[in-house]
Amino acid sequence: MCAKRHIETTPSNMYLTPDTPIFVNRVSESFELAEHDHEFFEINYVSEGSGFHYIEGLTLPVAKGDLFFLPIGVSHVFRPASAQPRNNQLIVYNCLFDSTFASKLADFFAGDRDIIHLLTAPYPEQAWVHWKDRDGSIQSIINTLFEEFVRKRPDYLQMMQLELIRILMHIRRCESGDLDPPVSNSTDIELDHVIDIIRDRVVEPMQIGKFALMVGLSERQFRRRFVKRTGMNYTDFVHKLRVEWSCRLLVSTDYTVSSIAQKVGYQDIKFFNLLFKKKTGMTPKQYRSMENPKST
Repeated sequence: MCAKRHIETTPSNMYLTPDTPIFVNRVSESFELAEHDHEFFEINYVSEGSGFHYIEGLTLPVAKGDLFFLPIGVSHVFRPASAQPRNNQLIVYNCLFDSTFASKLADFFAGDRDIIHLLTAPYPEQAWVHWKDRDGSIQSIINTLFEEFVRKRPDYLQMMQLELIRILMHIRRCESGDLDPPVSNSTDIELDHVIDIIRDRVVEPMQIGKFALMVGLSERQFRRRFVKRTGMNYTDFVHKLRVEWSCRLLVSTDYTVSSIAQKVGYQDIKFFNLLFKKKTGMTPKQYRSMENPKST
C-alpha cells in the first residue's frame, strides 16, 4: 500500500496583500521545502543550474530556461540535482499573484478564451503548463519583474503588470506555434531521450502531450520536430517499432500470430494483419514461413 503524500497549502496572505497583490523572489533551491500547493497563481523560471521539478506526481528534469505556469491548487516542489549546492545550484525565480491581479491581466486579453481560462480557472480545470525559453527573452522579462518588485519605484505595480502581459503574450505565441526557434543540440538530445523512452515502452499507451512537456515544447511544436528528427510522425513511428518487434517474435518464437499481436500492443488482430502487410508487403504467416521455413 502506497503512503499518501502529505501536501501543505501555502496561504495567499503569507506573501500577498491587497496593497501588494504580486510578489517576486529569487531562490536557491534546497531539500528543505516540502511539497506544497498554494492559494495563488505562480510562474516559475529556472535561471541557473539544473535539478528536478516534482509536480503533481511527475518528476521533470529542469535546467536554465524552463518556464512553468501553475494555476491555483497545483502541488509541486523544486529540488537541486545535487545535495551539495556548491556543485550545482538550482536558481529559480518565482512570481506569485492573486486572483484580483490575475483578473486585471485577463482584462487585457478580452476575447482570448485560452488566456482568460489560464488566468481564472483553478487546477485541475486548468492544467499546469511548461515551456522552454530558448532565446533568453523570458529571462530579460523576469529580471525586470524582480528589479521592479525589489526597488518599488513609483508605478511599479503597473510596470510589473505590463511585464507579466509580455510573458503571457510570449506564451500565446508559443502555443500557436508562431515561435519556432532553430532546434539546438540540447533539444536534439532531449528528443533522442524521448525516442529511447518510446522504444522501451512501445507497448504501453503513450500520450504525446507528456513527451512534449519533457522537452519543453507545445504539442504542435513537438509533433513538427519529431517528424524532422525521425522522418515520420509519432503514430507511424510507434507502428514501425511494433511491427519490427513482431517480426523478431515471428522468427524467434512459436507464439501464434494473435498472441504476438497482443504482445506488441494490438488487440485487434485484423488491424494488426493489415498493418503488418502494409509495412512488410506480406502477412505475418508469410513472413514467418519465409524467414523460418521449418515453422511451416
